[in-house]
Amino acid sequence: MHEFDAISGGWDAVCSESGSHGVLRLSAFRRLERLPGAARPPAHLVTYRCHDGCGGHHTVLMSGEELDWRPISTGLPPHYDLMTGRMDQELDGGLGLWWRSMRAGHWPVTLRCERHATPVPAWPSCLRALEPDDEHRVSWLLVHYTCPLCERDGTQVMRPEALELVPRAA
Repeated sequence: MHEFDAISGGWDAVCSESGSHGVLRLSAFRRLERLPGAARPPAHLVTYRCHDGCGGHHTVLMSGEELDWRPISTGLPPHYDLMTGRMDQELDGGLGLWWRSMRAGHWPVTLRCERHATPVPAWPSCLRALEPDDEHRVSWLLVHYTCPLCERDGTQVMRPEALELVPRAA
């Protein structure tokens, strides 16, 4: 299981080459393959670029829950609240923030499927491959996906910031 950190917006990761610990962000994913077999929970083979360790590509097995549900349901860890000037822990803060964000139209992933007039709300598990313009200084990604509404494959150009799993204020 890969724990999701709501503050950094990524999953914990350990480089298999160097042993260093880091944060695995959605924009570091390079290929997602849903494995055949059980549908509940689905399993995905995720290939990603190791930014914090060796710089190579690694593969990890992630459940659908880890990909889609953890980013929006993980509570904020204990943190210093600058507004109140004290330590705070909001156990359901992550879920509340995401609920308001999704009601305002900002989902974890928003796709532009050519078959739909408006942006399509989606989940990380809808992604299939991410191809960066430059592997060392990524300015944009060519994102291949499966539309969750019509189940057709599509492609769009996205900035890495568009794939940050952080809710936006409503």
